Amino acid sequence: MGQPFLMTGMTVKEREMTPKQNFLETVRWGKPEYLCTDLNGLNLMLDPLTGTYDADMKDEWGCQWGYGNREYNPMPCILPDCDVVTDISQWKEQVTVPDVEAIDYSGVKAAADQTDREQLLVGMSCSCGLFERTHALMGFEASLMAMLTDREAYEELLDCILEFKMAYARKLYDATDFDLFYYHDDWGSKRSLFFSPETWDELIRPREKKLIDYVKSFSDEKEILFMHHSDTYLEPLIPGMIEIGIDIWQGAIPQNDIVGLQKRYKGQIAFHGGIDIAAIDFAEADEAAIRREVRRAVDTYGPNGGIIIGIPSIAAMFPKVEEVYLDELSSYSRQFSQRHYK
Repeated sequence: MGQPFLMTGMTVKEREMTPKQNFLETVRWGKPEYLCTDLNGLNLMLDPLTGTYDADMKDEWGCQWGYGNREYNPMPCILPDCDVVTDISQWKEQVTVPDVEAIDYSGVKAAADQTDREQLLVGMSCSCGLFERTHALMGFEASLMAMLTDREAYEELLDCILEFKMAYARKLYDATDFDLFYYHDDWGSKRSLFFSPETWDELIRPREKKLIDYVKSFSDEKEILFMHHSDTYLEPLIPGMIEIGIDIWQGAIPQNDIVGLQKRYKGQIAFHGGIDIAAIDFAEADEAAIRREVRRAVDTYGPNGGIIIGIPSIAAMFPKVEEVYLDELSSYSRQFSQRHYK
């Protein structure tokens, strides 16, 4: 990320719509010219605060990151004695909020300035959403327990994080004039939500709505899209996500009834994902299995509209898997588009 994603499917000479137009037609349930895949049409830039996350480092909130057993990405708060918040009732004394004025926005500004906006939308990533930031600060179990044992203090911490997110989003917009805000907050696992829909309604929903409304108010001249990432089971929350203004759910894993969701919420929310990446992303992955999975996703979800076929976690962990996946997605989406788009 940080560079434009390459458009797959049709060649420049064959298509009339720009990648940007085709992306917008897809997410608005309009009439795209070809199957939109892998976020083509969007130059999605990394969050300046997470672009350099690595093992054995502390982020701007003081959260320690490291690698767990057989993990390929650094995770927060997994090392002994690394919690920033050790007592939720004392969070005000323990948390230091980053200064949005001290963050370097020059990289994303340069990337946005270099984007051909006739061809591509500018997307801006914002990592570690409300729930994710709380468990980065205090650990996963402690964060969930705080929801139950000290709701008032937990909500105060959420409000503090929200205030930062809103100020940060404004600075990102001032630097990039983004067209799409890509907000990352995982709310579940492959099998279930991390908390009940009722808890989400009470704690997360009103705060994310406030953020969405604020982000969408940045421009009177264009519609700013809000894309929420959660590559998890999420079906019970879709109606609420629609109501608070989420335009695209990025991270639709096939453990959800994606076809049913496409039919039930046609025209209300768009989807990105469909690839069962957990079934194919291995060091010794079978090439034929990768190609079969790509074709399954395209054939299963492509005909129903409103979806961008891609990896719910955005990219494969293993380069060979990513290479084969992109090759098959490019070639097979072309075949699919020739059959289904006139």
